[in-house]
Amino acid sequence: MYRTRLSVYRTQVSNLRSHLANERTHLAYLRTTVSLIGFGITINRFSIYLIQQGTAPTGKHTMLRDAGNAGLGMVVLGLALLVWSIYRYWRVGKDIEEGHYVPYRRGVMVTSLGLLFLGGLTALWLFLF
Repeated sequence: MYRTRLSVYRTQVSNLRSHLANERTHLAYLRTTVSLIGFGITINRFSIYLIQQGTAPTGKHTMLRDAGNAGLGMVVLGLALLVWSIYRYWRVGKDIEEGHYVPYRRGVMVTSLGLLFLGGLTALWLFLF
């Protein structure tokens, strides 16, 4: 099959745009990861500070009872998102080079449903306990 210089150039530009879009997506994941980790550390340290100062609410149904664990959970979630982001960046880059991108619907669905589940549990914990 004969390809003109123009078609080769357009393919190269298209691949470049695809790689740049992949990089932008990865950077968005990194930004989200930094936010999750930073907010999780803040929640954890603030709950420890309130407990050490003796100003934390006491009783059976206080929300600060497990706030430190919630902060730790956010840090773990942020680190898991970072690992997934690195894998996805590498995999999509490889697919672009090979010229056969296949959307990873299962990973998106598992992540979305997992966050929905965790968010629902957090809402129940917040409003019922």
